[in-house]
Amino acid sequence: MPKRTLPFATLAAAAAVVASVVCLPTAQAAGRPDFQLPAPCGETWAASTYSKHQPAYSVDLNYYPEDTGRPVVASAAGTVTVADSAGGWAGNHVRIDHGGGWTTHYAHLSSTAVTPGATVAAGQMIGRVGNTGNSTGPHLHFEQTLNGVGQPAVFDGTAYSYSDRNITSNNCGSPEPASPAPVSSVGDLTGDGKPDLLARASTGAKTLWLYPGLGNGKFGDRIDNGGWGSINQLSGVGDITGDGRSDVLAVEKSSGRLWVYPGQTDGHLGARIDNGVGWNSMRISGAQDLNGDGKGDLLAMETETGNLYLYPGLSNGHFGERVQIGTNWDSMSVAVGAGDLTGDGRNDVVAVEEESGKLLVYPGLGDGKLGARIEAGTGWDTMSSVSGSGDYTGDGKNDIVARQNDGKLYVYPGLGAGKFGARIDNGAGWNFDN
Repeated sequence: MPKRTLPFATLAAAAAVVASVVCLPTAQAAGRPDFQLPAPCGETWAASTYSKHQPAYSVDLNYYPEDTGRPVVASAAGTVTVADSAGGWAGNHVRIDHGGGWTTHYAHLSSTAVTPGATVAAGQMIGRVGNTGNSTGPHLHFEQTLNGVGQPAVFDGTAYSYSDRNITSNNCGSPEPASPAPVSSVGDLTGDGKPDLLARASTGAKTLWLYPGLGNGKFGDRIDNGGWGSINQLSGVGDITGDGRSDVLAVEKSSGRLWVYPGQTDGHLGARIDNGVGWNSMRISGAQDLNGDGKGDLLAMETETGNLYLYPGLSNGHFGERVQIGTNWDSMSVAVGAGDLTGDGRNDVVAVEEESGKLLVYPGLGDGKLGARIEAGTGWDTMSSVSGSGDYTGDGKNDIVARQNDGKLYVYPGLGAGKFGARIDNGAGWNFDN
């Protein structure tokens, strides 16, 4: 329901507030799932409510200093029963059935990342914080219900006291990364002159598969590149090792270490190159040459500030000193290098605006900077992955590849002016298991 004004302005100012512990009545606790805060592991969120908050025992959750676009994760394992726009007070929302009559409800989302019938793990990303429906500001409306009746919320075994409190998430069972790249365009890794596609399985060993591009907007038989379960960000990138072949970027989940994997010509990857730690605070994307020096580059959005940085490739598998090229890029759910989409010979960046769902093309100026954006479409908040790395259709113009939340994959042919033609269907099942 509508967000009320909280009595504390920033999380830092209220960090000393300690959540009250309320003992649970035995009857109430019986059979209750081990509900956790619906926020990524380790994050601290502000919980609040107000008089006559409906449905009963609802909780409003905020992350300071900025809510919009923050990942929302499943409070406990279960099956998604609703994932859509309610067209009413809840806006975009998700409801999860946890068995035994227990459900959780997540409302006012800017976008959803799951579909009805999907099985989700505790800590798995299901959507992003928004301001849809009957809401007066970005926040997450959250409910725990039993047999359709609202119940006092419990997080990690502690009952919420229904006063203004900060709560730190212990939702660490099976967290999904804040900005996963399970499907990513990549340049030619098979030696046939056509760009290819990387896709990582979502379960098991999380195998990384390479799908060779066929030059007609379709893909050939996949090539196994082993288990990548330790990786939480993945992106194709231009040549940053100086061998003339496209490469792959990956961030290791446990350490935040950035690795460069040199591309080969047989659909496999070479020995990785260490680029240091600290990259879990960044949302990364590889790019073709953006600064005009002939080398691939790295785009990184700093999640804390929303600043966008360009890290120039050095041809030795490493990067030079970063240059800030934008602000407020945390308003984008996707921001990736995508080759030349405007037909001027310079490589560009494509982004999806979180709040509006608009697809935007930012023309590269050839010096690492970006020009005035071009609106290329709406409704792109239904896409869980967007990337671009070359001409997939064989017409001499660069294209983009997008996967819908329901697992359908499409190639969108570039028209050479920051616009796109009728999409090419590559079928469903791209939210695949191992």
